[in-house]
Amino acid sequence: MDAKSSQFHTYVRGVILIGYALLILKLILTLQLENFVAAKMHKYLYFALSVFTVLGILQIIRGTSTKGDLHDHCGCHGHELPKSNLKSLIIYSLFIAPIIIGFLLPNHILDSSVVSKRGVKIGGQLFTAPPSFEDLDVDTQSRTPNKEDSPKQDESQSTMFEEDYEKFAQQLLAQEVLVVQDEFFIQTLSILDENLDSFIGKQIKMTGFIYREEGFRKDQAVIARFSVSCCVADAAVYGVLAEGEMLEELEVDTWIDVIGTIGKINFNGQDIPIITKPEFEVREIPKKPYVEEFYIQIK
Repeated sequence: MDAKSSQFHTYVRGVILIGYALLILKLILTLQLENFVAAKMHKYLYFALSVFTVLGILQIIRGTSTKGDLHDHCGCHGHELPKSNLKSLIIYSLFIAPIIIGFLLPNHILDSSVVSKRGVKIGGQLFTAPPSFEDLDVDTQSRTPNKEDSPKQDESQSTMFEEDYEKFAQQLLAQEVLVVQDEFFIQTLSILDENLDSFIGKQIKMTGFIYREEGFRKDQAVIARFSVSCCVADAAVYGVLAEGEMLEELEVDTWIDVIGTIGKINFNGQDIPIITKPEFEVREIPKKPYVEEFYIQIK
């Protein structure tokens, strides 16, 4: 293959690398990175941005260089270039298409349409089909905490050491109002589920979006959040069931700050938490709509 053809392919590859760098830069500058990648992965994207930019510039310089013999002595004889224009078009299209799609598609966060396909974890159960809570009795009577109550560690606490998790559980049990913070969203709901009798009758305060299954009544909804471990492709949905007449006016995907009383209902032989007498305030989508499952040391 002649030097001009080699230079052309080098130039195109440089442009593709710059394209990926610009796509990452666009997400950073528009503050949309949180909608696609977990915060703990951002440092890797910053690194990728630097690498793509440097390599892209070098490739473009090599591809526009007038010294055609520069490419004849790179020692890269094992990396053969496409032998036909059609093959080149097909190969490069595979890399160019994601860049074009990334720039053209609107940036939006995951919503209830995704939940209906993946299911939502309420308490200890994953609902992937429309559940019905029509005939279930709600228990809102306060229970005396059992000294033998101790949080159990499952997959949702895999990133927290057992001692810190137990400390955090004791802090929550001592609170009159259970505040579900974004930083401890999954851990808090796990502790609530595992020590439900100890929390019954207390108030709970949390932020989330409204989600309803087909089997729900109008006054029932799940206050839900997406959890992202790496990127939106592995997103899971966690939430707490809520019940109250005031919820009837809320459409799905409406974000609210809600406070209510913790109760419990029995579904399929398992007790799950429920928020009763909810009071809420409609709010804008948070700057960080997704929660993460990560470890923070409890002092």
